[in-house]
Amino acid sequence: MPNESIPSDFVAQNQPKIEKFGRKISRRRNKGKTSDKRAVPVDIEPEEEKDIEIQTSKSLRQRETFAQYIPEKQIDKLLRNEDSNGRQYIEGQLRINPWCHKYAYLSLSDDQYDLLIVGLKDRNRAFDGDFVVACINQPDKWHMHRGQKQKTGVVVYIREKVHPRKTVGCFKQRGAFTFLYPRDHRIPLVKINKESLQQFGVCPSSYEDTLYLVVITDWVKPKFAVGKIEKVLGNIGDIKAETNAILLEYDLDVTPYGPDVMKGLPNSDYSLTENDVKNREDWRGECIFTIDPDNAVDLDDSVSCKSLENGNYEIGVHISDVTHYIEFLSPLDIQVSKRATTIYMTDNVYHMLPKQLCQVCSLSPGQDKLAFSVIWEMTQDARVVKYHFAKTIIRSCCQMSYQHVQKLIENPEHNWPDDFLNINGNYKLSDLSTKINILHDLATQMRKRRFQNGALQIDQPKLYIRVDKTTGLPLSYNIEERQDSNRLIEEFMLLANMTVATELYNMIPETALLRNHREPSKHILNITQDTLQKFGIHLDVNSSASLHASIKRYEQELETENDDTRTTMKYRMMVINNLCSKAMTRATYICSSSVKAEEELRHYALNVSLYTHFTSPIRRYSDCIVHRLLYSTLKNVEMPKEWTKKLCKSIAANCNIKKYSAKMAQERSSELYFTYLVDLKGPMIAMGIVLSVNENFVNVILCQLGTKLRLSFTQLENLADVEYSSECSVPTINIFWKQPPVTQVINVFTLLYLRIEKHPESFQLIGNFLPPNSESEILL
Repeated sequence: MPNESIPSDFVAQNQPKIEKFGRKISRRRNKGKTSDKRAVPVDIEPEEEKDIEIQTSKSLRQRETFAQYIPEKQIDKLLRNEDSNGRQYIEGQLRINPWCHKYAYLSLSDDQYDLLIVGLKDRNRAFDGDFVVACINQPDKWHMHRGQKQKTGVVVYIREKVHPRKTVGCFKQRGAFTFLYPRDHRIPLVKINKESLQQFGVCPSSYEDTLYLVVITDWVKPKFAVGKIEKVLGNIGDIKAETNAILLEYDLDVTPYGPDVMKGLPNSDYSLTENDVKNREDWRGECIFTIDPDNAVDLDDSVSCKSLENGNYEIGVHISDVTHYIEFLSPLDIQVSKRATTIYMTDNVYHMLPKQLCQVCSLSPGQDKLAFSVIWEMTQDARVVKYHFAKTIIRSCCQMSYQHVQKLIENPEHNWPDDFLNINGNYKLSDLSTKINILHDLATQMRKRRFQNGALQIDQPKLYIRVDKTTGLPLSYNIEERQDSNRLIEEFMLLANMTVATELYNMIPETALLRNHREPSKHILNITQDTLQKFGIHLDVNSSASLHASIKRYEQELETENDDTRTTMKYRMMVINNLCSKAMTRATYICSSSVKAEEELRHYALNVSLYTHFTSPIRRYSDCIVHRLLYSTLKNVEMPKEWTKKLCKSIAANCNIKKYSAKMAQERSSELYFTYLVDLKGPMIAMGIVLSVNENFVNVILCQLGTKLRLSFTQLENLADVEYSSECSVPTINIFWKQPPVTQVINVFTLLYLRIEKHPESFQLIGNFLPPNSESEILL
């Protein structure tokens, strides 16, 4: 499926907590210098116990309270600079530093650092992801960074509470009180009321070994919130309990649908009726096939290709017609809208739709299925002549994997064995091979033209874990490799989405559900450009086209180098891509009337004026809405009266939240199972490449995994002396190893030997420095 979204700029949440290196580690401290693009130094020293002790001071408790929110009726006036007494107010989505909850951020204009909010008191009860209004402090309270002032501010109003106010952690007794220590360090300590402890029969002996889900009920004093137990999840380290904790922490509903909302749904063996196929184009006689991962179950897209007499091609993208079976705003539709997306965990797939409906809608080979199709006439040089949309009935002749298609692309004339593919109907393997290679040729031209026209793609590795189906335990891992077969499908899905987006906006410009991707932060991109330039990497960041061309120029060097240099360059590209992605915003769903000018609907990465999601209605609710909107335009009938700008915006907002939550849960699940694999096999020696350097830690990417880790220098206290410097604005660490007596210089792009293992006290992955030139075998 298309990978149009740019990787998130949030740092992974489940890395080990970093403690400040207690002794002096630098002869040239350069206070305030950091490689963190948000500018604030992250010197983390957990002081929760000290904070709790301080709370016993009654006078301090009285002073340490939150400011009252500004009334809602005044907020919009203040944002318009009316009656603001010269103070400036801004609004946006709050981001909290996952390594240090004291620092939170709001985006400002492209040429400025983010607005910095320091401390829990100034954050004023807002949580990560909330939409807030903040007042910018007077200049005398701003911070200095690299010779520039960074604005600071205070949250004065929460426009929308996005965070669910739930968290997972373990308990610790402190004096007369019991506190939850959240795993997500962006959340404050939570004081648990005694009634809740008694209700769940929690005893102190199980405090630190058990995972609990807690809902935050109040937050009066900045040092800690108040909450109650919602669920006991199980023992720390139990893989099922850990997986459940991830789902609950991201507020993802995976409970089975109840019978009350599934009334009237067809059974999984449902056969189409005359009413189902009425007024549909019949494509069952055409050669249509699906291309998906080899373990795919939900087949919601298929393609067709036919040569025309005039030398052109008729290309079809046929998408499962899910909304034929779900009435708009029915009880089931409402429940599906709340879930909004399928969730792909390492050990399981939690479907957005009821399982029986997934089976009915999936475009399985040899079965009559309902589809919503986009059909183009296309020239041999991949130019669209014309197109039309149609509700169709199709019968796929073959379910192909990416591996099958790749082999047909690489060896189109090869005499494959009879069991290479299971083909239904009167089609031969040679027929499919011909069509696949026509599609490949067209896709290659379309892709080339897209990037020539300014599209951008930043590739980052994706970790997959293979799980034993019997035991549920991890067996092995691999990194996804994108090949021509992936790109073939990607191009035609992108084209379908763009074609539908244009149609929707032309027909219903006020209530079209679109996919928007704003431009990246120019300020952060410029910092990235300056950082890489110091290491001989020259990027042109003026546009998506120039940035893509710069990145591709260095990728192409991989083909001209010897094996050792090529490997090193491959690892360096991981750093370049990762640093560039930090400046990128997340693509979001948007109601077309939410913007002031049409230009604001653009999709930056794709460099197109309009884009939406149409091609995956089995796993994305946004696509279901788009199907309904498109059908209403084709039939020239209005959507139901309930479909308004307000509802469109509400659905877009929820889809954004659930899509991001599901993405983060999937990543956390992969990291969890890989950590479990490391724990089963024991510590492993790996190669890492440095992504950024700080006084107290370095961030690295594990070269064979693409996973990021933060390495603290506390582990070297008895093994080496550490010195930090930033001469010529290049943060550098010198490690003076005692045995063997060698000096190691670390900056961005430095390759390191690391020992990877499970944290001894929590189910997280940690990395340890090894001396340079270690003879240890790289096992990862």
